[in-house]
Amino acid sequence: MKYLSTSLKEPKGAKEKKGFTLLELMIAISIFAIVSLLTMGGLSNVLETQEHAEKNMKRLIRFQMAFTIMSREIQQISLRPVRDEYGSAIDMITSQTSDGINGIEFTHQGRFTLGDTVNLQRVAYYLEDNKLFKKVWQVLDRVEDTQPVKQAILDDIDELKFSFYSVKLSGEDENSTTENELSWEDTLDENSRVLAVKVSIISKDYDELYRVFEIAQ
Repeated sequence: MKYLSTSLKEPKGAKEKKGFTLLELMIAISIFAIVSLLTMGGLSNVLETQEHAEKNMKRLIRFQMAFTIMSREIQQISLRPVRDEYGSAIDMITSQTSDGINGIEFTHQGRFTLGDTVNLQRVAYYLEDNKLFKKVWQVLDRVEDTQPVKQAILDDIDELKFSFYSVKLSGEDENSTTENELSWEDTLDENSRVLAVKVSIISKDYDELYRVFEIAQ
């Protein structure tokens, strides 16, 4: 007498299903952790690079704005000398400020007042405490209580230098010059006629940046 088996058999061809072992899970987690760490490190470097680039761009824009302001004023230098608070005459352009600081001070035109009339203005640029400063006098000929308006344009500046492409006037005729007298000078005297000004700014950001501005004659 035969008995039927009550056990169930898997169909032929069926694959045995198994879960992950503990070792496999540990390996997978370790790989995921390493990949995540590398990804986060790369993302951090990208963000730092972007932040540094944006900072440099903003800094460069400030340099460009400073050069643009100086360019507009230097190119419109006027022949008008001024008098200080003691009545002494100051040339239209000097290689020192009224305080005796190396820089540049000059009279320029192009300042508009009410009625769209062009007025003259006296300004100075110089370096103090690693900052590029601009001074503006509201009047040309000063009195004892005349005070300029002082504004910092750039900071973290190591060196500021102005060079003057000038010609030495000779003889009784103030327009009498020779070609050999044209040269770049760091200082000016009363016999110098300035044709162009070179502005050099040295900083840790860009080493040296300079522009040359021709003066309208």
